[in-house]
Amino acid sequence: MTQQGGQQPTITDVRSYWNGSPVASAAVPYPLGTEDYFRYYDVLRERNESPAFSAELHEYARFAEKKVLDVGCGNGYVLSRFAMNGAETYGVDLTPAAVDLCQKRFAFMGLQGDFRVANAEALPFEDNTFDCVTSMGVLHHTPDTPASVAEVYRVLKPGGRLILMLYHCNSVLYRWRFPVTALLTGRSMQQLVNEVDGKGNPKGDVYTKEEARELLHRFADLEMFAGALEGSMFIPRIGRIFPRALFRPLERRWGWFLYIKGYKPAAAR
Repeated sequence: MTQQGGQQPTITDVRSYWNGSPVASAAVPYPLGTEDYFRYYDVLRERNESPAFSAELHEYARFAEKKVLDVGCGNGYVLSRFAMNGAETYGVDLTPAAVDLCQKRFAFMGLQGDFRVANAEALPFEDNTFDCVTSMGVLHHTPDTPASVAEVYRVLKPGGRLILMLYHCNSVLYRWRFPVTALLTGRSMQQLVNEVDGKGNPKGDVYTKEEARELLHRFADLEMFAGALEGSMFIPRIGRIFPRALFRPLERRWGWFLYIKGYKPAAAR
């Protein structure tokens, strides 16, 4: 489901927010770009996505000596794992802050990567360039998400791999907690979706599997499953006392992250 009601955000609005609020910066008690910042962030991330899960999702080993692009590379966590496995890595982000973080992470880790400030709706690469394009929790934040999907399709080689995460409409967070919160606080559902990523975030969308399939209709062999479910998504704060393992049987149906994998058809041009 795309942005509803009110004035539609511009790419300048989105850039301004994320440049001032890099991913998870409010949750990390260390200066941005320090080794302590990256270590702390990695621990937080791996609570949602274990290293083993991340390796299976992204198929890191499969892309050794191949070209991989991360659209919305954040602070470089995912792309660094591709690089550690021998991929030729490229990252684009809308903000100079994110590109700076990626460069610092790669320098600390002794890795090589090509990072550029760029808009996902107009990627600065030739057609049919990459063996894999990944984008985790990013394309639903850009004003014209279909345009960004078209760009991902364009820069993938025929037969290239798509690995994507969007926010999931049919999740506990959206179907249960947000309606209750909206009723109690008077905030709109759209505002609550946006504020998952911090107060002032101008754009966030959620998708059902059917909507995601329509968005990605040019890709082949699409597979989808949900992830990221914890007690706080049912009951804020109090829910954190329950172990995440308790919710694992429900995660692939009701989780907040909708993981999507597919291919650009081999015959595509």
